[in-house]
Amino acid sequence: MNVNTEKIRFSKNQQDAFDFLSDMENYRQLMPDDTKSFDVHESGNGFGVQIGSLPKVGMKLKEKTAPSQLVFESPSPNFEYYLTINIDPVDDSSSDISLDFDGKFNMMIEMMAKGPLTNFINTIAAKLGEV
Repeated sequence: MNVNTEKIRFSKNQQDAFDFLSDMENYRQLMPDDTKSFDVHESGNGFGVQIGSLPKVGMKLKEKTAPSQLVFESPSPNFEYYLTINIDPVDDSSSDISLDFDGKFNMMIEMMAKGPLTNFINTIAAKLGEV
């Protein structure tokens, strides 16, 4: 299952955007309004979030390529998914950001998760445009 956003204009240059997105605490302000819990992992390299009636989902920072990309993965071996955040330079005060989610789920989980995951990824992108 793939969910890809359009590029969002972010009001920080590429390096500042990379630094902002490398700080897990900043994701708190990017979460949907119906977020029930948000916890930064004690390592500082990931977070867990529960939205609405969905089960808690984790994101663990897998790799960083400064200043252009961050890749998150599932912290659980039971699910395989990745969220790649691409940061493209525009000028000294802005960058374009796109989010690409790739999950390898069975058909039943994919049918249940596609809508909520799409909304989740699009909400993060939309809120980046408002920061």
